[in-house]
This record gives sequence, C-alpha cells and structure tokens, in this order.
Amino acid sequence: MVTVLVCLVWASPLVGYSKGIVNRLPLLGDYSEWVLAAVYVIPTLLALPALVKKFCLADYLFFFACVFYYLWNYVAYPENSIFLTENAFLCLCCVFPYYFIGRLVDIEKYYKLFLYLSVACILMDLFYFLVYAPANKDMAVVAGDDNMHRAYLSLPHVTMLLWATLREFRLWKLVMTFLGVLFLLSCGTRGPLVCLGFFGFVYFLFFMNFRGAIYVKGIIVALVALTVAFLREIALFLAQAFLGLNLSTRIMEKIVFGGLDNDTYRSDLRQILYAALERSDHFFGIGLLGCGNYGINYPHFFPLDFFCTFGYFLGSVLMVVLAMLIGWAFWRSGNKMVKVFMLFLISQSIIKLMFSSTFVFSPFFFMLIGFCVSQLLVPAEESGDGVEKHSDAGVTGIQQQLYADMVVKDNPEEGG
Repeated sequence: MVTVLVCLVWASPLVGYSKGIVNRLPLLGDYSEWVLAAVYVIPTLLALPALVKKFCLADYLFFFACVFYYLWNYVAYPENSIFLTENAFLCLCCVFPYYFIGRLVDIEKYYKLFLYLSVACILMDLFYFLVYAPANKDMAVVAGDDNMHRAYLSLPHVTMLLWATLREFRLWKLVMTFLGVLFLLSCGTRGPLVCLGFFGFVYFLFFMNFRGAIYVKGIIVALVALTVAFLREIALFLAQAFLGLNLSTRIMEKIVFGGLDNDTYRSDLRQILYAALERSDHFFGIGLLGCGNYGINYPHFFPLDFFCTFGYFLGSVLMVVLAMLIGWAFWRSGNKMVKVFMLFLISQSIIKLMFSSTFVFSPFFFMLIGFCVSQLLVPAEESGDGVEKHSDAGVTGIQQQLYADMVVKDNPEEGG
C-alpha cells in the first residue's frame, strides 16, 4: 500500500483526469470530489502501519514545525490572515506532506513504475487536449494563451521521459519525450522549458558516461545545432500546427517576433517587495504569503521568496542550511541514480522557484528536502560511499580461515 500511495501521488494528473469518469457514474457522480479524496485517504490509512515504521521523530518534528509556523503567522502577521486561510488546505494537507513522500521514495525501486506512469500521464494530456477537449469544451478557455498550471503538472513526467531517454536510449522513449516537449510548448509558458532544459543540460554534461556516450552526445549536439539554425522556420511550422489544433502559439510567436527574454514585469514586482523589506519593522520579513498585501501573488525569485517570508537574516541562514543539506546528501550518496533523482527534484523545485510560484506552494520542494534527509539517514554501508560491507563475498581466504578457527575454538562440536 505504500507503493500504491507513492504511485498515486506521482501520477496525480491521472487522478485528476479520472474525475471526468467518476462524474458519469451513477450515484458516485454526485460525490466526485469525495471519491477523489478517498483515492488518497484509503491507501494512506491502509499503509499507516508500515508508514509509522519508516519515519523517525525528526520527520514529525519537521512537519509539525512547518504546521506550527504556518499557524503562528496568524498571530505574528494578522494582515496575512485572508491569504493564510485561503491556502491552508493546499499547504497543510497537499504540499507539506510531500516531505514524507520524499522520505519514502526509493528511486531504484520505483524508477520503472514512475516511468510508465509518466508515459500514461503524457498520453492522457495529449488525449485530453487533442481529442476530448476540442469535442466537448471551449478550447479558448481550456488552452488559453498561457496554461501555466497544466504545463507544470506535466513537467515532471516529460522530464522523467527525458531522463529515461538519455539514460538508456529507446525509440519509444524518444518519441514520448518529443511529444511531451511539444505539449509543453503548446501550453504557452516558458518556465517548464527552462526547468526541462536545466535537467537535460546538467545530465548531458555530467551523467552521460556509458559506453558509446560520445557518439550519442555528438548526435544530440548536432540536432541542437540544427534546431537553433532553423529555429524560426520550426517555430512557424509549429505555430501553424498549434493553430490548427486550437492550442496556444504564445511561445512560437515570441521566437518568431522576439520577446522570449521578456520578464513580463517580474522585475518591477520584485522592486516593490525589496522596497517593502527595507522598512525597519520588517526585520523578520512580511510573513508567509505576505506578498498578497502588495497585490503580488509571489516574488518569482527563490531568494526573495525566503527574504519576504523570514527576513534577510533568517532567510539567508535557512538558504545556507538548505544548500548544505542538498550538498551533503549529494556528496554522501555514491549511487548515480540517487544523484540524478536529486537533480530531477532540484529542476522541479529550486529552478522553478527562480522565476515562478513560491516554495510554500511547491510540493517538489518539500519532496526534495525529504529525499535528501532519507539519504543522510541511510546506514553508511548502504549509501555507496565506499564503506566496506561485511559479507562473506568480501572476506579474503585468510580471514575466512581465521573466522573458522575462532568458531572451532568457541564451539568444539562444530569443528567437523
């Protein structure tokens, strides 16, 4: 049931799409929200006996510290109450618990499950936007010019397919990755493409070291060079294709007509927040979700997000602690797959938070923390850091003889 729970969380877009099926079922159709809630609650309850054994006191202390800080903001920053109440369920029940998911994930165990579920999520996205929605909904409302939420929901699954393609090339993986990238382009937002590009670039430089990787890297570089050389022509072709499918052409238009690097007034919004922090009564920041008091949803910049929430001093300290946690976990793990999954989580959280959203709305941010903690709590002999494991396979002939002599000495009856 723990595996079921982890897979349900990973494939949450599929659970969301299933609401369309539940709505058409007799009796259950009137209670679709409750049915979807039960999809998560029931496996959690059934897995509870196993979950209790997998966590330690520090895990519960961290989670309840996050909850306590959230509630304490009602007292310390009463002006933020309306925003805290509006987002309480999202943060306390949907985002913060991702810390425990990070603690549960064994990427070597779940890799193939995650991969196949990601394929299903991408196929469902394509079916919904290319087949179902055009026949049943107003595509101008469904797709729009900037479908940011849907793009970020699909981003982890497209990134997972990119990882699988670069790790072990198969034609079907390449095709699914290509379709996923096209879908992200059709959503009309740049952020997911930056996160995907960051993961692919770092993996390309540091983790593609299998036999014959030099030839694969050469092909990839050649394809990228061709794409850049004919970028405008490719953008025009895709724009026409997206128009025919009633999808957003926003990114294509920016490539063709310029403006791809336009920050859409984000720098102006940041200046407002920096000015607010310079006030003497904001040493500890403006509180959780306090940006709403200035007509700003979030700072669109991870360091500024921490400064606004905790103040310059405490925010800087917490960012240093976070960097040390990630660095320590990365250094301590000798497992390549674990390191790549940490890179994966960084691309979905820290990189995303550099230009969009806030950490308090980012499930993968808390999942990253939980996963890093899980690497630090793994016994040394299991972390792959070079500590010798005690097993007969690693014992020399002399050591085996000494061990046998000790057994005979202590237990004469076993000497035969």
